[in-house]
Amino acid sequence: MKRIAIFCLCFVLVWATPLQKSLLKEVSVKDIDSRILNGAQAALGQFPWEAALYVNIGTTTYFCSGNIISEEWILTVAQCIIGADSIDVLAGLIDLNGSGTVARGTEIVLHGDYDPDAFNNDIGLIKLSTPITFNVNVAPIALAETLLEDGIDVRVSGWGATSDVGGVSEFLSYVDLVTIRNSECIAVYGNTIVDSIVCAQSATALLKSVCKGDGGSPLVIDAGISPVLVGLVSFISTDGCESGHPTGFTRTAAYRDWIRTNSGV
Repeated sequence: MKRIAIFCLCFVLVWATPLQKSLLKEVSVKDIDSRILNGAQAALGQFPWEAALYVNIGTTTYFCSGNIISEEWILTVAQCIIGADSIDVLAGLIDLNGSGTVARGTEIVLHGDYDPDAFNNDIGLIKLSTPITFNVNVAPIALAETLLEDGIDVRVSGWGATSDVGGVSEFLSYVDLVTIRNSECIAVYGNTIVDSIVCAQSATALLKSVCKGDGGSPLVIDAGISPVLVGLVSFISTDGCESGHPTGFTRTAAYRDWIRTNSGV
């Protein structure tokens, strides 16, 4: 039975000062054909709901992803924002060294029953100090109302590493996965897998996976037609993102009432 990697999905950056465009160039970048792990580079506007999060805790800055659900609210995983002093949010871009919409998140809401050891209730909200303006590259995503079944094609995007030894990628990229039965995921991770978690893995012989730095990234169905956010990247195996083991996602539908109560969305 594989253990879950606690530390692997948010990434520590090498700088720790307030966000400025020039400082983004100091992010550790490893770009292998702009992939997560054997994925494809995203086009500008392809995932307008995804935002890059620079989470400031003391003198350290961590990188994660978040998802725009309204002009004022970003949805992500609790592990990315717990203890945050402030959060810098970049939206409307695919190149971390490029320009886009910059916002500041100063209020966070964590699920009251978040368990960092078991990854249960790994979900959180960020309220922006100033509402963002939507355009072709910045837009909210619909939230799932019903639990996702197994055997469903899904897409996940992120700026995470392209290998177990890589850093945050400069360019946003994506991979297509397929959801599996929770019983299959329990066989790998044990009873950590509960109904509010869904697992997905590569459906092809070519390994495709998320990696370090992809925490909070969106798991989406019907991405090119009528996208719906069904999950948030939560954990991978301690054996690494190149192990072929499934990735664990927080099911957004399991927390639909919690999201509505705390954000009004």
